[in-house]
Amino acid sequence: MDSQGGPPQKITSESSHEIMPSFSRDGHWIYFASNRTGAWQVWKVRSTGGLAVQVTRQGGFAAFESPDGRFLYYAKGLAVPGLWRVPTNGGEETEVISSLEAGYWGDWAVVEGGIYYLDTTTTKPGIAFFDFTTHRTTRVFDLQNSPARSATGLAVSPDKKTILYTQLDALNSDIMLVENFR
Repeated sequence: MDSQGGPPQKITSESSHEIMPSFSRDGHWIYFASNRTGAWQVWKVRSTGGLAVQVTRQGGFAAFESPDGRFLYYAKGLAVPGLWRVPTNGGEETEVISSLEAGYWGDWAVVEGGIYYLDTTTTKPGIAFFDFTTHRTTRVFDLQNSPARSATGLAVSPDKKTILYTQLDALNSDIMLVENFR
C-alpha cells in the first residue's frame, strides 16, 4: 500500500497465524512470524504480495533487518532466551546475544553498529549495548523500575540519542468477596 493511502491489501492468506511484521531496509520485503509449519518461524514475502519464503529453520519470532540489510536479527519465541541472526541471503543461524532473558523477546533494537537490549542478568535490570565489531557488551543505564514482561518494547531514535522502553510502574490486584452466592 502506498503511503498516500488507498485500500488495504492482504499480503498473507494462510490459515495459520502471521504476526510481528517488519519491513526490510529497502522496503521490498516484509518479514513476519508464522506458525504455518507447526512452530514459530520467520518468513518473508514481497511487499507487493506473492509466495512467502521461510527464513529461519530452528525457530523465529520478532525479526528486524540490520541497517545495512546484510543480516536478519530475531528472537526465537515468546519463551525462548537469546537473540539470533541469519544472513538475509540465506545461511547459518547463529546466536548473537545469549543474555536476553526469555519473555523479553521484544525488548531490543538493532542499530548501525550493534544492538540495544534489556539486560536482566544483574540485580538491577538495565539497557545494554552489544557492539558488532568488538563483540562486547556495555551497560548504557539502569532502569528505575522493573521491566514489563507482558508489554515489551524498546526503540532507538535514528540518531541513537534517545531510547524508548516499556517500564512497569504499578501492578495492582484485589481480593473480592461475594456473600450468599448461588
